[in-house]
Amino acid sequence: MGVIIFTKDDTRYRKGNFIDMGREMKCSPTAPDITYIYHTNRFTEKDIKFWNPLIGYRLVIVGKVPKGNKETLESVLIDETHSKTKDDFNRPIMGIFKWSNRSRVLAFIRKVPLSLIGAFLRRNRAKDIGLGRLLARSRYQLPDDYLYASIAYGTSPGGKVEWPKKKDKVYELPSDFRSSDKYAEYIVRGSVDVANDIRRSEPTALPDKMKKREEASVKWI
Repeated sequence: MGVIIFTKDDTRYRKGNFIDMGREMKCSPTAPDITYIYHTNRFTEKDIKFWNPLIGYRLVIVGKVPKGNKETLESVLIDETHSKTKDDFNRPIMGIFKWSNRSRVLAFIRKVPLSLIGAFLRRNRAKDIGLGRLLARSRYQLPDDYLYASIAYGTSPGGKVEWPKKKDKVYELPSDFRSSDKYAEYIVRGSVDVANDIRRSEPTALPDKMKKREEASVKWI
């Protein structure tokens, strides 16, 4: 099962084995490993539903994207030549973990930054040793196309998708403390005298939400 792609410029798809059918559907786009290019502004939602399960590899529609319900349009790829206002990576990322058609996943994720995909994989597939080993063999040694393919075909769909958690901000220690001191922040927050010393010497080294002005300390007489 292949994918239907809508574009305004078919240059990038005219590589390898392809057939430009012009403005008529001259043959059925069912052969594997062949890109069929069809120039039309009349490809409808009904056409999408009819051809989707029959595509052997890629059917590239050079023309307008038809109106249709959300589910139907999510089954096709609308490339960047159709001028989206901003990149929306939610759908292709969800597809990695939800869609059974892995060829469709590969087509959708090629524009998603690998660092973003990696964050979701670490959150949702950290225990998948086989996937980890597959990605390790591709990363840094082969072109990114191999890594995208490894992600698409090596990730098994299913399960709830969790969003990556933001890393907590690391407190940068004042110069008077050793880098190995685990309790430096607790000392600064708990001792007024220590905090005042830092306010005078390194005010930018104060932990978050601490007052910048010096505070009065209680001393025993």
